[in-house]
Parts: sequence; C-alpha cells; structure tokens
Amino acid sequence: MRSLIIAIVAATIGYTLSVIINSTVSAATLVGFGIEVGLGDRVQMTATEWTGLAGTYLPIYVGLHTVIFLLVHRFLPNKSQSSDANLTHRRIVFAVVGALSLLLLYIAFDTAMGLSGVLVASGRTLGGLIAHVATGAVSGLIFATFTNSPSEATVADDAMVG
Repeated sequence: MRSLIIAIVAATIGYTLSVIINSTVSAATLVGFGIEVGLGDRVQMTATEWTGLAGTYLPIYVGLHTVIFLLVHRFLPNKSQSSDANLTHRRIVFAVVGALSLLLLYIAFDTAMGLSGVLVASGRTLGGLIAHVATGAVSGLIFATFTNSPSEATVADDAMVG
C-alpha cells in the first residue's frame, strides 16, 4: 500500500512539473508577442492548466507511472537496502523508466492522432518534449528514493511470504 501511495504522489508531482513547464512556455509565447505577463498571471495560468488538464492528462500521467513504477518495483531485484550503490541503481532505473514511459506515451499519441494528439502544447517541440520527458524522470527518482527505506523492504518481504 505504501508503494502505491508513493507512486501516486511521485506521479502527481511529475504532472505538476509538466503543467508548470507547459504554462511557462505559454507565458513565454505571450511575452514574445509583446504581451506583459506578470507573476500573478503566471501563477493563474499554471493553476488553470493544472485543473484544466486534470480531467485528461492527470489520470493518464498518474495511471501510467503508477502501473509502471509498481511493476518495476515488484520485479526489480533488491539486493541490499542500505547499499548506496543499490539506491543509485534504483534511482537510475526508475528515472529511465519514468522518462521512457512518458516518451512512448507522447510518441503513441502523436502516431495515432498527429499533432492534435499531443497532450500538452509545449510537447510539440523537441525542447518541450525533452522537458516533459524529464518530469517522468523526476517522478521515477522520487519513487525510487522513497521506496528504498528499510520499512518498505519489510512490507515487500511480508507480501512475498504471505
């Protein structure tokens, strides 16, 4: 149960970062057109996008990462809970899994629907796509960090034995 909660929280943080990136790119575009966009406007844009995308992008993002992180967590060998090398390995694995799963999601949407299938507008450019994929890596890092504690090992070991 603890891993599930950590996966949902990690994915929600990644989603929030993705929305911040998208609203920042939108604000920069407006500034490029000569429109002044203050800090209050930027916060408002981010809040509006967060809630506006919550009906589509949030469940996709959280669902994808929760399933992927829990599957990898279940099958990734956990050699030694206290090993720094093990934690580094887990962080790398989950960062890569988080990033690649999002990249594949974006590619699938683009392949199926073209540009209209892009989940967030800033993902249409290479730089925007890389930034959004990086949010998946952040989600993976958060998940790996908080599921590597000794208490988590006890819960996982108990589940395997029971």
